[in-house]
Amino acid sequence: MTIYRVSVRSAELFGKSSPYFIPQGLYFQITKNAFIPTIQQLIALSKISNICLVDWLAVFGFRLDDIPRLQLLMTRRRTVLLDSSVYDPEAWIPWFAERQNPPPQSSIVPLGQLLAPQSPRRIKNLSADDPRKFRYAKVGQQDPYAFPTLGPGSIVRVNELRTADCLRSIGEGISENVFLVKYGSRFHCGHLTWPGRERVLLCSAAFPFAQMELVRGRNVRILGVVDAEIRRLSSGAETKTSIDPLHTADKDTASLPRNRAQLQQFIRSARATAGLSFREASSMSRDIALNLSDDAYFAAPGTLSDYENQTSPLRHIQKLISLCILYSVDFWSLLRAGGLPVDSLGTVAIHDEFVDRTGFIRPSQLFNTSAPRADSQASRSTCLNEWGELPVFARNALSGLTGLKSVSMSDIYWVGRNQTPTHPHLAGARLLFVNRRVKTPQRLVAGTASEQPLYMILQRDGTYLCATVELRDGLLKIHKHPAQPHTFLHLKNGIDAEIIGMVTAIVRRLS
Repeated sequence: MTIYRVSVRSAELFGKSSPYFIPQGLYFQITKNAFIPTIQQLIALSKISNICLVDWLAVFGFRLDDIPRLQLLMTRRRTVLLDSSVYDPEAWIPWFAERQNPPPQSSIVPLGQLLAPQSPRRIKNLSADDPRKFRYAKVGQQDPYAFPTLGPGSIVRVNELRTADCLRSIGEGISENVFLVKYGSRFHCGHLTWPGRERVLLCSAAFPFAQMELVRGRNVRILGVVDAEIRRLSSGAETKTSIDPLHTADKDTASLPRNRAQLQQFIRSARATAGLSFREASSMSRDIALNLSDDAYFAAPGTLSDYENQTSPLRHIQKLISLCILYSVDFWSLLRAGGLPVDSLGTVAIHDEFVDRTGFIRPSQLFNTSAPRADSQASRSTCLNEWGELPVFARNALSGLTGLKSVSMSDIYWVGRNQTPTHPHLAGARLLFVNRRVKTPQRLVAGTASEQPLYMILQRDGTYLCATVELRDGLLKIHKHPAQPHTFLHLKNGIDAEIIGMVTAIVRRLS
């Protein structure tokens, strides 16, 4: 079709005076950088061309997969659910297969000794036979019930299917499992006890004053069991969290409207759930604009207020993406709340020639794209059989989640199931991310045992050890037992052992 026919067709479908109308001078305006499409115009292009809206957005420089990426990285006071959508199922991701003769998995080993690189695969081919089974949430900096079991800012996976069984296993004491609970508009991660038949006590495992009594069925929902955590470790101590007992009495009962077409109510309720004022959200949008190198993503407090108090339709794509990131909602829900026709759009993908589908992880960084393909069942055994589902929505946020500028196989270590934890954070650990540039151990004088940084150590016999370390007079003083703080292992630095690097992030299973 010519642009003239596209313009005529848009007028026939939506009307020449509608915001969906495509101008006949589209090519000229693009050449002069004078055309900034609205969401309605890209919806019209998708419907007329039968090409999916996600790809039309990408052609004009708007990547919807930035929404889950930046949601993962934003610092928040409250615990929020994350948008775990994969907006571009045609995207390529690195893929691996098990090596034929891997070392024993009962010890700590570099991940490269267990997995061999394969050719990249499209996300749609990985998830075709694996329907989504989990929710994901980001633990708020001021969620008093999550600590110390979960770290502030951690990303957690929530298993809904195991909820009933885990609830039945709760005895008189605090539950072994951590649950995600929604109370009013707020989300909390924490342990549970049953003080009464219909009463539930949400509490922390270590802070006795962080408790909140809930009545099941009265604006309370237990959404699932937290079964995995991605915890970012700081370069020094863990982020200290101010736990204010007054927060436990907050009973914000706002909830998302049943009628999703009420845009103003939808946005207002989403902001209430995120716990943000207009000024706070505006300040966060400035960070989004800096990350995406476009000032149009910035939203002033007055602009955010207008979205909740005016009846004007959604138009500016940058602002829509910012709203999704700020208020932790998905793009499609926002468009549906605005009454936009997103359920009858094109479905054909644009050729890779016109859209970069590798994101922030380039295939050349992690593997040789010409590597032979191994048996597909072998490539699934380590990853999908262990985890049930891979959080591919987080693939472009890996650098921010781990604190590493660029992540390679050499930075990742597999932790076997039979390991005896030498640090509280290592309980249930499966993967460790290591900054190999930091080889001089630091120790916090005023920090507790759980706040001390972790280091990966290579011993002379070729085995690896992860623990807190002190370096004194050429000797590595390694803390091996967290329950016995005065038990150490002394090794000569550079002779008996050497420090590989500092652990920056941990992926662990909780149940």
